Amino acid sequence: GWLCAIIHSPARLDNSLQTGQVVAGRIVDLEYTDFSMRMTIDVLDDELPSCRVLLSTRGCDYTMRAGDLVAWQADLREVGNMGNPGEMDYKAYLIHQGIRYQQHLPVGQIKRVDHSPTFKTRMAEVRRGLRLGVFQSRLSVGAQQFVAALLLGDSRIIDKTTRQEFSAAGIAHVLALSGLHVGFIALIIWWLLFPLDYMRLKKLRLVITLVAIAAFAIFTGLSPSVIRATVMIGMVFASFIFYRRSMSMNALALAALMILVFSPSSIYSVGFQLSFVTVGAVLMFARLPESLTSRHKWLNAIASTAFTSLVAMLATVALSAHYFHTVSLMSVVSNLLVLPVLPLFMVMGALFLLVTSAGMHWPLLDSALDATYGYIRWVVTAVNSLPLSHVTGVYVSTFGVIAYFVIMALVVIWIYRRSYRYLLWAGCVLALLLAHSLWIEARTPRQGVVIFNAFTSTPVLYHEGDRAWVWVPDEEDTDSATFSRYYAGFLARHGIDELQFVSGGDSLRTDHVLIKPDHAVLMGRRILAVGSGRWKHMTTDQRLRVDDIIVTKRYHGTAAKLQELYRFDRLVVSGALQDKATLLHECDSLEIPVHDLATHGALVMTEQAPTRPR
Repeated sequence: GWLCAIIHSPARLDNSLQTGQVVAGRIVDLEYTDFSMRMTIDVLDDELPSCRVLLSTRGCDYTMRAGDLVAWQADLREVGNMGNPGEMDYKAYLIHQGIRYQQHLPVGQIKRVDHSPTFKTRMAEVRRGLRLGVFQSRLSVGAQQFVAALLLGDSRIIDKTTRQEFSAAGIAHVLALSGLHVGFIALIIWWLLFPLDYMRLKKLRLVITLVAIAAFAIFTGLSPSVIRATVMIGMVFASFIFYRRSMSMNALALAALMILVFSPSSIYSVGFQLSFVTVGAVLMFARLPESLTSRHKWLNAIASTAFTSLVAMLATVALSAHYFHTVSLMSVVSNLLVLPVLPLFMVMGALFLLVTSAGMHWPLLDSALDATYGYIRWVVTAVNSLPLSHVTGVYVSTFGVIAYFVIMALVVIWIYRRSYRYLLWAGCVLALLLAHSLWIEARTPRQGVVIFNAFTSTPVLYHEGDRAWVWVPDEEDTDSATFSRYYAGFLARHGIDELQFVSGGDSLRTDHVLIKPDHAVLMGRRILAVGSGRWKHMTTDQRLRVDDIIVTKRYHGTAAKLQELYRFDRLVVSGALQDKATLLHECDSLEIPVHDLATHGALVMTEQAPTRPR
C-alpha cells in the first residue's frame, strides 16, 4: 500500500499549463461554509494529464452540486502548508487524496456548463437531499448532526467543539461511521430477518444481511473503516454459507488489501490506521477473557465490553496522542454508558430518515431522538467533568508511536509464548523511547516569539517555560480555545499549560511581557502592528525605533509611508493580507527586508535579542 501510494502520487503539471487557459472539470465533492465553497474537481481537459484539483471560492452558489461540469480560467498553485511549527502536514494529506494543485477565485469566475453525474456523485446527491431534510426537521441541532454523521456518513458537519468533547471522553469513534456502526446495522437486519430461520432459509438470511450492509457501505461513501467491517462480516457469513472455518485475522488482512488496492493513499489516513490497529489489537487479545467468564450473561456482557474498550484504548493511545494530543483515561466508562443506547439511536434515526423522506413528521420520534442524544451528551459532559478524566497537551513523536507498537507487539508475544526474552526486548525499546523523549526535550527551546501564519489573523505568541501569552493584533474574534485547537501541536511540543490571551483593546504588562496594542515588547524585541490603529497618526518628529513591523490585513498604505514614520529592521507581511504584490514589489525596490508569512511560513525567534536605545 505504501509503495502503491508513492507510485500513484499525482503528477506535476507543466508551468505553461497551470495558468492562463480555460479548464473544464467535474465536481466530485462540494462543501459549503458561511461565505465560501470548497470543491474537489476532476479535470477533464485533454491537454492536461488526469488530475484532481481543489477549488475554493469567495462567495457561494447554492445551485451547484456534485456531478456538475464547470469551467474556469486556471491559475493553479501547488498545495502547501501554512509553515507553522507543529502543524498538520496538510500538503501531504491533500497529495494522498490525489490533489497537488489548488486555486482560490471569486464564485462568479467559475461557470457551470452542464450536469454529468457519475454513480458516486448520484449517491452524494441522494445523501445531500436526505441531509437537507434532516436539517429542515424539528430535531435539535446536535441530534441533526448526529443522525447525519451516523447514518449518512457526513461527519464533517459536526462542530469542532463537539468533536473535542467526545475525543476527551474517549468516544470520538461514535461520531464517524466505523465498523461499530456497521456491526450494529448487521445485527439489527439479522434480527429483523429472524422469520427466515423458521422457513429453513438461514443462508438467504445471511445473503440479505450481507447485501444490505454492502449497499450501506456504498451509499455512505466507502470509508476505510466501513469497508473493513463489511469485508470482515462478509468473510464470516461466507464461512457459514460454504461451511468453511473463518479466521478473523485473515479477514482483517483481506479488508486491508482490498482497500489499498483501490485506494493506496488510505494507508496514510488517520481513520484507516485507528480502525485497523484497534480491531487487530482486539483480535489479538480476544482469547484472554475466556478464563474470566461468569455464569451470569449480563455480567459477561459488561466484562466483555469493558475489556474490549480497555484494549482499544491501549491500542490507540499512542496514535491519538500523536494526531490529537489528547489521551482519554475514562474511555472504558464512557463506552459502557454510551454503546448500549447507540443501536437504539441508529434504529430510530433510520426510521426518522424514512419518515422525513416521505414528507411526514412524527413528534414522538423527534422527542425520542432528542432524548437519546441528550443522554449521550450528558455522559460526555459528566465524564469530562471528572478529575483526571483526560490529559491534553500530550506530545508523541512518530518515533514514539513506532516504539510504542513494537513494545505492545513484544508484550503480546510474551503473553502467548511466556518467554521472558520478549519482555527484555520490550524493556530495551522502552529505554530507547525514554532516551529519545529526553533528546526532544533538550532540543525544544523554552523561550521564544512566534508570529503565526493564518488565513484570517496574525497571532503573535511569546512563550517562556510552561506559560505563553498570545496577542492578536488584527482585532479578530479569536479566543484561547480556538487558538489552542489550531496550534495544539506547538503547545504540546513546548509543554505550554497556561495560555493568556490579549486581543482588542486589552493590554498586559508583566516582568517579561508588555503588550499594549498596537505594539508589544517581547523577549526584548519591539514589535509594532500596523492596520487600522494609532500608528498612522504619528508624525515624522516622533519617528520611533522598532525591530519588527507586522503588516496586518487591515493595512492599506505603502512601505514608504512606514519608513517616514518609523525606523525598523524588518517588515512582516501577514498571510491574511490580500493583494500584497504591490507592497512586496515596493519593499524590493526600497531594499526593505521582508518576511512574507504566506510564502516563508511562521516567523520564529528563539534567541535573546539585545535591546536598542530608543
